Amino acid sequence: MTEELPSNEPPAGDTEPKPRAPRHSVFLSAIVEHFGAQKTSRHRVRDLSSGGVRIDQAGGFRKGATVLVSVGALDAVGATVVWVKDDLAGLEFAEPVNPEAARAKAAVAPPVFRGQNRDAPGPTPSAGWMPNLQSPYRR
Repeated sequence: MTEELPSNEPPAGDTEPKPRAPRHSVFLSAIVEHFGAQKTSRHRVRDLSSGGVRIDQAGGFRKGATVLVSVGALDAVGATVVWVKDDLAGLEFAEPVNPEAARAKAAVAPPVFRGQNRDAPGPTPSAGWMPNLQSPYRR
């Protein structure tokens, strides 16, 4: 009598879809670079999850194409176009991303003038109502 070892493969008749990551409705933009193309395209992001993104204005996309996509504050990540319909496209990331990192605000310090110490206080205002701006006795 031979025993059959359990398999990690689903039974042949079982075609259960894999679970999807939660979607986040966001107001972000995406920059998509097609491999072999000279220029990039800008799109509005409709939905974002750790596994993919849905974008607008995707008329020139082809299902199965591989692209680089930068969403919000995220660096470029590889993605595959999994569907295209009615000027929308679904892109599946090659590796999971953090949707909260895409929403992060980039803080940019103001430029330092040549020869100026970054920690030096700026000039104090001396005209009009500006000198009294921080005064506790101001009405």
